Amino acid sequence: MCGICGMMDISQQGRADPALVRQMADLIRHRGPDGDGYYDSPDVALGMRRLSIIDVAGSDQPLYNEQRTIALVFNGEIYNYRELRHDLRRRNHGFNTEGDGETIIHLYEDYGLNLFSHLRGMYAFALWDSAAERLVLAVDHIGMKPLYLHERDGRLFFASEVKALFADPAAPRELNLDVVDTYLSFGYMIGEETLFRGVRRLAPGHAYVVEKGSTRLVPFWEFGEHPGRGEPSVRPYKSSNDGLIFQEARDLLADSVRLHLRSDVPLGLFLSGGIDSAAMLALMSKEAGGRVQTYTVGYDTPTPDNELLHARRIAEHFKTDHHEMVITADDWWRGFEQAIYHHDEPIANPSAISLLLLAEDTARHVKVVLTGLGGDELFGGYPNHLAIPAMLARRESWGRFITPLGGVFASVESTYPAMKRYRVIGAIPTYLPRLRHATLPRDEAILRMQSFDGMVFSDALRAKLYSADLMNAWRQAQHKERTYAAIIAKSWRDDPYNTAQALVINTWLTGNALLHTDKVTMASSLEARVPFFDPVLLKFAARVPSELRMRSNKVMLREAMRPLLPDFALERPKQPFGTPILNWFDNDLSPHIRVALTDPNSFISGLFDRAALDTLLKEHFWRRTVQTEVIYRLLTLELWGQRFIKPVTFTGS
Repeated sequence: MCGICGMMDISQQGRADPALVRQMADLIRHRGPDGDGYYDSPDVALGMRRLSIIDVAGSDQPLYNEQRTIALVFNGEIYNYRELRHDLRRRNHGFNTEGDGETIIHLYEDYGLNLFSHLRGMYAFALWDSAAERLVLAVDHIGMKPLYLHERDGRLFFASEVKALFADPAAPRELNLDVVDTYLSFGYMIGEETLFRGVRRLAPGHAYVVEKGSTRLVPFWEFGEHPGRGEPSVRPYKSSNDGLIFQEARDLLADSVRLHLRSDVPLGLFLSGGIDSAAMLALMSKEAGGRVQTYTVGYDTPTPDNELLHARRIAEHFKTDHHEMVITADDWWRGFEQAIYHHDEPIANPSAISLLLLAEDTARHVKVVLTGLGGDELFGGYPNHLAIPAMLARRESWGRFITPLGGVFASVESTYPAMKRYRVIGAIPTYLPRLRHATLPRDEAILRMQSFDGMVFSDALRAKLYSADLMNAWRQAQHKERTYAAIIAKSWRDDPYNTAQALVINTWLTGNALLHTDKVTMASSLEARVPFFDPVLLKFAARVPSELRMRSNKVMLREAMRPLLPDFALERPKQPFGTPILNWFDNDLSPHIRVALTDPNSFISGLFDRAALDTLLKEHFWRRTVQTEVIYRLLTLELWGQRFIKPVTFTGS
């Protein structure tokens, strides 16, 4: 596990800058405090910071092939490296280390850009093939390890975090105004573009190849089968084989956990009170044969669902060495300010702050932690897994009959924040948007449903709040609409439940959940592993028939794990990971928020109508409306802009 960075002179004029690459690496030293390494040549310079997990004494990077014609810097873990090394040795490949990274080099020698199907792991890497004059940048199948790209003046810069790109004082640190509406609509970014103009993320399951002055994007993985591309690589299961499917799910989960436990340093588990992390614990306990280290976060303020109590009960059942962390509002605010720096991109997810603080505490004990992230995405745990198919059905059955009322539904959106205050009618903003969605074109309807448009941001709010420049940028660029249409095309399946599953994976998961998990754990030099996203398990999940997967909430996981989990863990209803942020924003944290957002010289003052922003804030804090989600997105954007867009000096954190 590392942080990587580098640059290439695409024009082949010998303009690689080794000193700059060292400065880039220094800005991400928190990702790898155990060492660094560099490769220098006229056209290519590579750098890395190492967090030593496997082959601690060896495997310093860059890694090379026997002839030293191939150099690699690599962030992540290849979990099936032992099996790969055995096979590669049989084919006369020699190894200089006992680690996992070298397998990438030798697979590349044998298979070229077809190497990815052999890898079970998480990774972002840069491989320089000097003989072919080819640079290969790649991100794993699902995007567990990020890689950012910036091209300027015939040179390509890349890094695990955006801040490393700004080691170059000539790099533009400008707001990408065209995508601000996308962030405000979702609370995170979809697609490859970022809020930094000229900086993009390499898409999951893709390689970016630079060869002899030209560039190309090479896709190598996609979740599930896709219509119009011939027969799917695997055929779906039949639901009549339920018992066999549950057994296979358990076997594949166990195999994934077995691989994810490979480590030469201590490891533990993030344990919530839900079935996802409980499943990880059951399998870890069975495989590891010892007491598992478990870590849980909670709050000093009551929340609707106290994870501490549920997690403690599960930990006691499996006799773990259990650690609890209780955070206050002040703790959360400190974590929030840290997260702004470490996220690079604004991500308005309050639970990510709790995870950052938990990672900070966990890193005092272990260097690797497994997580239960992914059970919802694979096995149908989110409301949208049902809501999107239901909306599509409404459009098909009676949507055309209420289409004339679409304007009426849109006109009342402006009243939703006030409605939320009242117990009796506060649910109306949850239900009325569903009626409006049934009146809209398919792609727009799905976009609005998945971004909770109308319940958080709305057209009425945009019309009041956006400055003329922001409104024009949104309308002319249509970034959100174009990007989401491409995601729908990529995610569309014959079965609407499978479409919803792919949409969640291609938006929320890759743009928010996996991205913030990497950033907030690596902020404390802690490696987070996610066994649910083993590619073999993902392929299996795509084959499960939706009539079985959606029979009840995560029935696949519950039934697969029934022999290994106690009834109280299996029968607990699905609960979101809650934070007391509603209470804190109205009380303990209110002064911080008001100072940040009411400053006439604030970063967001240039983006929004000042009078409309002041009215929004007053109405919320006077409790005439409920706009907590909106304020959180604005606050995140404000502190991000202060940290990254205004001139500052980066010294790390």
